[in-house]
Amino acid sequence: MIRLKWLLFKVAFIYPRVFAFSSYYRKKEKRREYEDKVLFFYPEKEKDPKRVKKIVKGVFELRGVRKVMRYLIPMMDSFFIKRFVKIEGLYHIDEVLKEGRGVVLIAGHIGIPHLSFNALRVMGYDLILLSGVTPKPPKHPKIRYYDIQDNTIFVHDPDLSETYKKRILETLQARKLIYYDGDAGEGRAKEKIVFFGKEMDFPTGMVSLAHRANAAIIPFIHLYRRGKITLIFKEPIDRRWEEGKEGYRRILEEFVKLLESYIVVHPEQYMGIYGPTVLAYYYQSHQKGELS
Repeated sequence: MIRLKWLLFKVAFIYPRVFAFSSYYRKKEKRREYEDKVLFFYPEKEKDPKRVKKIVKGVFELRGVRKVMRYLIPMMDSFFIKRFVKIEGLYHIDEVLKEGRGVVLIAGHIGIPHLSFNALRVMGYDLILLSGVTPKPPKHPKIRYYDIQDNTIFVHDPDLSETYKKRILETLQARKLIYYDGDAGEGRAKEKIVFFGKEMDFPTGMVSLAHRANAAIIPFIHLYRRGKITLIFKEPIDRRWEEGKEGYRRILEEFVKLLESYIVVHPEQYMGIYGPTVLAYYYQSHQKGELS
C-alpha cells in the first residue's frame, strides 16, 4: 500500500512537467506575458534567452501542480510529509505557541502555497488561510482540498471588513496560525516598499491586526521542485511595534527583502509573476501608463 501511494505521488508530480512543456509552446500569449515580466523585473543575469525560457517553463510547471493538487491534498499524510517534505525552522512556531501567542505566517506567491500550508495542517497545526478571492462552490465537492469557511477567512467584500477583523483577532488570540500572502495586492492601508528596485504598494492591515492581537509574525518561505517541497520558517520579525505605522513598514521591508532574496535564487518558482500580487499590479499600472 505504501509503495502504491508513493508511486501515485510520483506520477502526479510528472504531470506538471508535461503541462509546462505543452503550455510553453501552446499558450503563446501567456508565454509572452511571462517573458515580458521576467525582462521587466528580474536582474540582468536572468535575461539571457535560455534563462528566460527556463524561468517561464518553471512558472508553467507551478501552474500544472495547481491542477493536480486537488487530488494530492486529500491524500497528504505523515507518509507524504516524510517522503516529500523538508522542514527548516519549525521550532520558531512552537516557541511562540508555547508563549500563548498566535502566529501570522507571512508568505509569498513562491512555490506551491496550498501544498505547503496544508502540509502544516497534516502535521497538526491549526491553520486558517486568509484569502482575498471570492468564495465559490467547489467543482469537486467530494475532494476537500478547497478553501472552506471553517478554515478560511475570505476578505473579498470591503463592506464586511469589520467582520473579517473580528474573526482575525479572535483566531490569533486563540493561539492559532493565520497564513497570509504578504505580497498580495489587496488591502486599503498600504506602504510603498522597494521590490526588485521599484516602489510597490504593500498592504499593512494584517501587520496592524497582528500587533493588536499580540501575535508573532513569522516569515514562511515554501519552495517546490519536481515533487519535493521545502518549508522554511524564519525567526519572528514582530519588532518595532512602538513605532506604529513606521514600524509596520519596517516589518514589511524585512519580509520583502527576504522574499526577494529567495526569488533571486529561485526565479522560476515565483508564481507572483502572474498575480494577483503587488508585482502584477505594478506591471499592469506600468503598461497602462505607457499606453496613455
